[in-house]
This record gives sequence, structure tokens and C-alpha cells, in this order.
Amino acid sequence: MMESSKIHLSDAEKELVLNAEIILTKNRIVRKAIELLAVLQEHMVQASLLPITLPSTSPKISRGENYRGLPYAILDYPRISHDNSICFIRTMFWWGHFFSSTLHLSGLYAQQAQDVLAVSYEPLRQREFFTGIGSDPWVHHFDGDHYVAMSDLTPGAFAGTLQGEHIKLAAKWPLTLWEASLPQLLESWKFLGGLITQSVK
Repeated sequence: MMESSKIHLSDAEKELVLNAEIILTKNRIVRKAIELLAVLQEHMVQASLLPITLPSTSPKISRGENYRGLPYAILDYPRISHDNSICFIRTMFWWGHFFSSTLHLSGLYAQQAQDVLAVSYEPLRQREFFTGIGSDPWVHHFDGDHYVAMSDLTPGAFAGTLQGEHIKLAAKWPLTLWEASLPQLLESWKFLGGLITQSVK
């Protein structure tokens, strides 16, 4: 016999399933998040900040419905991946959580950037960045297994986090700051792009 109790709806679930406006509102919010990233993308391209020695790359906006069960939208620029080397700056909207800005380097790009990043401890700390400590480079949530706040590290300990197979530096802002998010995300991208410019040969 089928266990029907597992497919029964609670009173709260019944209320939600009858309310189509909830999903329509969600769709509008995600569209606005993508529109925000599109405006940010225009500013990034106009800035012409990235070093000419990087391979040619164009920005890309993508979206999904299931990062840890929740919708998200992502802008990657630059988004370079070749010969086991990665150079990404990823701007992310994650439903219910945050906007984030992440520098992701591996391979040759990580090797070239280690010295520049190690001496950038103080500006990263002042901007309330986190540094990646997890083994999975595609994790974006800021729990203690994957990221540690710069403010919790000494300069030497931070330099140690730069010695792994990949480097991730990320900052986040609450969604309550939606109206202020565009200039914050652009400033963060310019800051991270400046680090790339100093390190990529």
C-alpha cells in the first residue's frame, strides 16, 4: 500500500499551493535580479579594467532554481577556464540570502596571484571579505566549512589559505540592501579586477 501520509499537504502548504501570486511574485523578483546584473554587466564592460593579457572573454548571466533548493542568478566576468586554470569574478544573487562577489582562481592564475593577494590582506579585511578554505571550488555559501572571515585570520594565516589548488575571495551583502547593491557590487568587481591586473602576466 502506498504511504499516502508522505504526500499529504499541511495546512500551511495548502495555503501556499492555492496562492498563484506567490510564484508570480517570485518570478518578477528573479527577473529584476537578472536586470540588475545586466546593468552591472554594462558598467563592467565600459570600465575596460581587465588586463589585455587575459584571453578574450565576454560576460555571461545565468540563472537556476536549485542552489541548495533556492533560486539564484549569476554574472561571470571574466570567465576564463583553460588548461586546468580558472579566472572568474562571479557576482551572485541567491534567494533568501545575499548578493555576493567572488574572485575564483586556480592553476596558473592562482600561482601568479599569490604574492599580490598575500599583501592585500588589509584592504580585503577592511572590505569584510572571506577567504575560501573548502575543497569544493563551486560552493558559494559562507559556512565555516567553506569560508572564513578575513577578520578572523592573521596575515600569515591568510597567506596559508592561498597555497591550495584554488583561491576564492568573496564578500556578501544582505538582500535588504537591494537598492544599494549595484554600486557595491561594481566597486567590489573593480577592486577584485584590480588584483587580477596586478598579478596576471
